[in-house]
Amino acid sequence: MKDKQFIILIVLFLTLAGCETLDDNTKKGAGIGALTGAALGGIIGHQDGHGWEGALIGGAAGAVGGGLIGRQMEKKQMVENPSYIPLTKIAELAKSGVPSDVIIDEIKQSRSVYSLTAEMIEYLKENDVQDKVIDYMLETDS
Repeated sequence: MKDKQFIILIVLFLTLAGCETLDDNTKKGAGIGALTGAALGGIIGHQDGHGWEGALIGGAAGAVGGGLIGRQMEKKQMVENPSYIPLTKIAELAKSGVPSDVIIDEIKQSRSVYSLTAEMIEYLKENDVQDKVIDYMLETDS
């Protein structure tokens, strides 16, 4: 039984660790899916005396499902606006020393719209994106 739990835990870890290279909607979907799946799996598994196993399996399945949904959302956004600039690209620009005004001009020209969450803002700040850029991105959603 312990081996099965360990394998499930490794699968869940690898699923979530793989999200680092994914776009923001995919990460968000995977996170929400993992939490929801773990909660539901834990509740369902608890009824049979296997709460932890249910939570791990539900979390892994939820992360995969949520990630797929998030990826579809990102694709839809890119189809609706082919010049959309993903957050990862904005982070790359900032890290490479591109001035804030240039990044803002790129966002304006692309007509990208952002609905930033606290996690997304934290990601941007961790990647040296200036507050001026983040503030402008927040204004695009209004």
